[in-house]
Amino acid sequence: MWPTILIASVVAVLFVLIIVNEVHKRKSGKGGCSCGGNCGACGADCHGSTQNKK
Repeated sequence: MWPTILIASVVAVLFVLIIVNEVHKRKSGKGGCSCGGNCGACGADCHGSTQNKK
């Protein structure tokens, strides 16, 4: 029973760390876009209507 609890705890901690990392990246403007942040190359407007516009 202890190995199951230990493995479940490790998986839960990894899941939380991944979510926290993704939220941090999104808040700092480095995530959330499938084109790697270069929306001019893929034609998407995933960073808002004012950014990357000339």
